[in-house]
Amino acid sequence: MEVDFVKISPTQNMTILVTSPLDRAEYRDLAEKIMAYDNVYAEQVGFVEKALNPQALARLQMTGGEFCGNASLALCAYLVWKGLAESNDECTVPIEVSGLDEVLYCDIKKVDNFFLGKIKMPVPDHIKDYCVEIMGKNHNFPVVYMPGISHVIVDTELVVDNMETIVDTLLLNFNSITKEDALGVMFYEKKHSCIKPFVYVKTAGTMVWERGCGSGTAALGAYLAHCFGKNVKVGIAQPGGTITAEADIAEGRIINLTIEGKIMIVAEGKAFF
Repeated sequence: MEVDFVKISPTQNMTILVTSPLDRAEYRDLAEKIMAYDNVYAEQVGFVEKALNPQALARLQMTGGEFCGNASLALCAYLVWKGLAESNDECTVPIEVSGLDEVLYCDIKKVDNFFLGKIKMPVPDHIKDYCVEIMGKNHNFPVVYMPGISHVIVDTELVVDNMETIVDTLLLNFNSITKEDALGVMFYEKKHSCIKPFVYVKTAGTMVWERGCGSGTAALGAYLAHCFGKNVKVGIAQPGGTITAEADIAEGRIINLTIEGKIMIVAEGKAFF
């Protein structure tokens, strides 16, 4: 078996987009194989499908049906790169994405050998604390509930427990934390405005310490706006680089949320199984 793919780096959150038309029943097995070290190798896999909404140029279907901001940026940059979106130096690209009912719009700008992408993210349904016991001590972690994924914010200045222990405990409590298919844990170092992101996708069975997390960055931006009670724009450093989050708040609710980051097309070709 062989499939066409493109490998893209949105802030080093290495993403494989499979462009061959396939049955969704094949997605999980193929994703496990293509993202493995002895194949194309990446942190996540998305599948490019024909959009149902005539306003969208294409649909991004993630393996577990979750929403992914970075993979959405990757698809929009790919559509511009392939000439499938009308483009000068800057353009707006509409796509459909799994985990989201509305059309998503991304502003893409060509810069030398890479793209800058700014995408409007779905705003959180709500933000509330989740109490969990770790190593005999109770912790209240804020959880940002977004369509398709929920993100736990762990302030590393307040929690000294081992990161692996925290992740393991939260995963044991997955079903009581969220009803979504994906759970992120954003270890936030306030002093340096940086995160170390972990993402678990239940349906796909993937657990990844990501180099960059778009939805996690958006969640943190929304959380900070929620805490300060005012609009925020903040660059969040992560292992793969910096993603900028912008969150607008009104009457205690997030009304607008965007992320912006660097996107590079890394490779295009065929994968064999």
